[in-house]
Amino acid sequence: MGTVGPASKKSGGLLPPLKKLQKLAELAAVVPADFVDDLDETGRSWLIRRRLSDEQVTELVELYQSGVGTPELSKRFGISKPSMLELLHDRGVQMRRQPLTKTQRIRAVQLYEEGLAIKPIAETLGSSFGAVHRVLKAEGVRLRPRPGR
Repeated sequence: MGTVGPASKKSGGLLPPLKKLQKLAELAAVVPADFVDDLDETGRSWLIRRRLSDEQVTELVELYQSGVGTPELSKRFGISKPSMLELLHDRGVQMRRQPLTKTQRIRAVQLYEEGLAIKPIAETLGSSFGAVHRVLKAEGVRLRPRPGR
């Protein structure tokens, strides 16, 4: 039987050099033990609850409710849009520009075909004029000319 060394298939690989082990020990000493498992490659926590303080989340909610858009908030707070939407959802925030459900889409078409205008349909469904207009066009509804046009 031959010796087990760095070139041997029986060695299981090389052991890391002493300098790398020392560097790992230094890094482990400065990072809290409960924080190590949720860091990404940049050293930032991937857990949103750890990346943003309660005050920052409160600010994010207030800005969203005051009308600031999701792209701006994502950029400002350095988080992805899905993460931001999750935070808003967790805080019970009413979301803007949510697509109409299938039932709402059917109801919008019915109401329009009964002669109701888009604006009252939007109010009835708790949506916007633009959302209802897009749904009607997507459903192939022939739109009536708007009054005064």
